[in-house]
Amino acid sequence: MDVFSSYNIIIEASVILILSFIFNGISKRTNIPSVLLLIFLGVILQFILSYLTSDEVDFFPALEVLGIIGLIMIVLEAALELELKREKLIPIIKSLSVALVGLLGSAYLAALILYQFVPEMSMQSAWLYATPLSILSSAIIIPSVSGLDPSKKEFHIYESTFSDIMGIMMFYFLVGELNPASQGGAGGFALNIILTIVISVVASYAIILIFQEIKSQAKLFLLIAVLLLLYAIGKQLHLSSLLIILIFGLIIANMKLFFRGKLANFLDYEKAHRIYHELHIVTLETAFVVRTFFFVIFG
Repeated sequence: MDVFSSYNIIIEASVILILSFIFNGISKRTNIPSVLLLIFLGVILQFILSYLTSDEVDFFPALEVLGIIGLIMIVLEAALELELKREKLIPIIKSLSVALVGLLGSAYLAALILYQFVPEMSMQSAWLYATPLSILSSAIIIPSVSGLDPSKKEFHIYESTFSDIMGIMMFYFLVGELNPASQGGAGGFALNIILTIVISVVASYAIILIFQEIKSQAKLFLLIAVLLLLYAIGKQLHLSSLLIILIFGLIIANMKLFFRGKLANFLDYEKAHRIYHELHIVTLETAFVVRTFFFVIFG
C-alpha cells in the first residue's frame, strides 16, 4: 500500500486536522492538554505506519521547520491577545519573576544532577545541557490554558513566553562562555538584548506604517513572511529572535499606547486595526494547523 501517495496524504492530513479539532473540545471538557492527545495520536500512527510499510521515513527536517514556525505563531498569537495597561504592570512583573526563578532554579538542579552523574562533564557544560530542559515551552503551555479564566491565562502566557525568551538568551550566553573564540560574556549578552529590542521596535513601527498603505487584499501572509524572515535573520545573527515576534505583537495589539504624540499623525488607526484583527484570525488558524502537525509528527 502506498501510504504517501498524493491522495492518501490529503486524506491523512484532513483526518488529523479533524481529530485535532475534536481533541480541542475534549481538552476543554476534561482539562487534558490537547497537545498530549496529539502526541498520543502520533504514537498510534507510528505503529500503523510501521505495519503498513517497511520504509523508514525521516520526519526530522519537517519537524524542525514546523517547530520553528509553530513557536513563532504561538508566541505571536499570545502577544496579539495581551493588553498593556497600567493595572497589568504588576502581573507582568510577577510572571517575569516566576519565569526567571523557575528557569534558574530548575536549570541549577538539572545541572547538579548532570554534573554528578555524567563523567567528565564540567559545571558550565552541565548548565548548558540543563537549560533546554528547564524552559516552560510556550508551544505546550499556551494551547493548554485556553480554558482558564482571563487573568490566569494571561499570567501563564506571559510566564511561558518569558521562559522561552530568557531560556534561549541564557543558552546563547552559556555557549559564548564555553567558546573561547566567542566575544560573549555579560557585555556581549547585554548588547545582544539591547540590539534585539531596538531592531524589534524599529521593525514593528516600520511594518505597521508600511502595511497600512498596502491596498492588496492578500497581504497578511506577506506580513507573516516578513516576520519569519526577521526571525530567521535574527537567529543567524544570534539575536533573541522571539523578542522580535513578541514586541511586534504587543505593539500592533496596543497601537494607541505606542503611537502617541507626533507618531499618531502617521497612523491610520482604522486600517491598522483591520490588519490587527485579520492577522489575529490568520495567526490563530495557522498556529492551530502547524501545532497539530508538529505534535503528531513529534509523537
